Amino acid sequence: MREIGLKKTELDSKVRVLTERVPGVRSVSLGIWVNNGSRDESKRQYGLSHFLEHMLFKGTSRIRARGIAEAFDNMGADINAFTGREGTAVHTQALDEFIPRAMEILGDMIQHPLLDSDDLDSERQVVLEEINMHADSPDEMVHDFLDDVLWGDHPIGHSVLGDVDVIKEVGPASMSDFHRERYVGSRIVVAVVGAVDHQMICELVLGHMDGLDRGEPMVRDKSVSVSSAGRKITWKETEQAHIAIGSRGLSRRHPDRFTLAVMDSIIGGSMSSRLFQRIREERGLAYSIYSYSGLFLGMGMVGIYCGTQPEQAQDVIRLIEDELVKVRDNGFTGEELERAGKHIRGSLTISMEYSASRMNRMGRIELADGEHLTVDQTIERIKAVTLDDLHRVFQETWGAAGASLAVVGPFADDELSMSGRI
Repeated sequence: MREIGLKKTELDSKVRVLTERVPGVRSVSLGIWVNNGSRDESKRQYGLSHFLEHMLFKGTSRIRARGIAEAFDNMGADINAFTGREGTAVHTQALDEFIPRAMEILGDMIQHPLLDSDDLDSERQVVLEEINMHADSPDEMVHDFLDDVLWGDHPIGHSVLGDVDVIKEVGPASMSDFHRERYVGSRIVVAVVGAVDHQMICELVLGHMDGLDRGEPMVRDKSVSVSSAGRKITWKETEQAHIAIGSRGLSRRHPDRFTLAVMDSIIGGSMSSRLFQRIREERGLAYSIYSYSGLFLGMGMVGIYCGTQPEQAQDVIRLIEDELVKVRDNGFTGEELERAGKHIRGSLTISMEYSASRMNRMGRIELADGEHLTVDQTIERIKAVTLDDLHRVFQETWGAAGASLAVVGPFADDELSMSGRI
């Protein structure tokens, strides 16, 4: 997929419109991004960002929930949405001829959700069931518990799905106030990739999102540069022990984020990674083992997950520590650096052949006021990573604050622990 350049316009409403035209395609990926996520909620609002995202699909005064579904089916298009810690997005992929209609409906959903009592009550049950489903998934819950340990009372550590009591109690007036405050022009990005004309998209946004107040831009000043270190063992009768280990990471705009990606790939982000080879291939102790990172504005984390039989849990924790200690004491190798760089470059290039991936990347970067790089520019940043860079970033992350442990499984609180070697 050839890159011909990103175009950006800020409208009078403060809505930012970003497009990238892709020659030779008939489809368009369109996303409307709102700079509002679970991180931006007070305790009395935990879960409202996610709940509101659900409510967008219940309809407006012009088109109800069934009409939204039928309209996108008639276009042969998909429509979906998600809420994260630092943003909400509603997105679709459709043929270019249907983009005016898609923009009309999405613009109406974003600006004018009905939020009436009956719809709120019915969708409230859906959200509560989603929370229940999440609670029945220990491989997901263990990450929530690790976040609790790392971030404490900071809202970024709270589940995006929210608090059951908040979801049960919120009414139409509170939800309307929440929407009115958060869904404003200065917090909205429209990102479009594919068979698009930039001027036409700007005109569509002007025509279908003309009711937005400018509002106030999102300001996030509650950052935690150093995460906490601790332990949380949660008893649950499970077939596997679900283990998550984490430590301090890097912020979203950090200049070393490309080095972090390479380091993550070497430690546990690929089939040839140290953890995958040692714990799965050599020892056969796990089916799923991987490392990951979370980059947020002003803060971040690095993590490792493994699922294993309960009687093997302490051995797996020890083996993970062993690998981290080896890195700390002996560093990485040139062969690992080269292999990880090629893996990342290949994965990135392939993913960017899909317009939806490009649109998602564009929207996330713009919400964070980040740096829009082409694929080639990103690859050059990856190629520039050195062994010295890797060693320095390891010391700034895994080597900086002590590791935290979260486990879900049939264990007493004092049954599992880390040795403190890392």
